[in-house]
Order: sequence, then C-alpha cells, then structure tokens
Amino acid sequence: MFEDLKEYINNRISYAKLEIVDSVSNMLSAGVFGVLIGMFLMLVFFTASLAFGFLLGNWFDNIGMGFLVLVVGYILLLAVLMVFRKKIMLFITDKAVEAAMDAIDNSGEEFEEDED
Repeated sequence: MFEDLKEYINNRISYAKLEIVDSVSNMLSAGVFGVLIGMFLMLVFFTASLAFGFLLGNWFDNIGMGFLVLVVGYILLLAVLMVFRKKIMLFITDKAVEAAMDAIDNSGEEFEEDED
C-alpha cells in the first residue's frame, strides 16, 4: 500500500509539472504570436504613415508641411496616451492575466480529456 501511495504522489507531481509546462508554453506561444502580429502592424502603420504624409504634402502643396502635420498629430496622440497611461496599463494587465488564466484552465481540460 505504501508503494501505491508513493506512486500516486509521484504521478500527481508529474501531472502538476506537465500542467505547468503546458500553461507556460501556451502563454509563451501567445506572446510570440502577439509580437509577430505587432511587428506586422507596425510595418503597415509605418507604410500608411508615409502614404498619409505624402498625401497631406500634396494637399498642402508642400511635402514638409504634410509630414509636419502628421508629426503634430502623433504628438497629440502621444499626449492622450500619456494622460490615460494608467487606465491603458490596467487594461493590458487585465487582459494578460485573463489570457494566462484561460491558458491554465484550458491545459487542465486537455489533460482530463486524455485520461478518459
């Protein structure tokens, strides 16, 4: 009976380790995917900024003025982000914790299905 108890405890420890590895790998893959999406969005945003700067430049008949207006718009956007930074950071933190908890919950369900 002692051997069965010892084996059961070792199996529970192994199971907990597997759950942790699964949760961490899910969070890591979600993070890497988020970084990749972010990189492509930055590329699209940069290209769109160039196009919009030239469009404004043609509208003002001065390319430099078009890009200056664009920069002023970005500075205003930066100011708004700085004013609401705590709310934005709290929102991002909440979403990260929610995603981590979902990853933990989903990893438990996968192992339970495998046992059946």
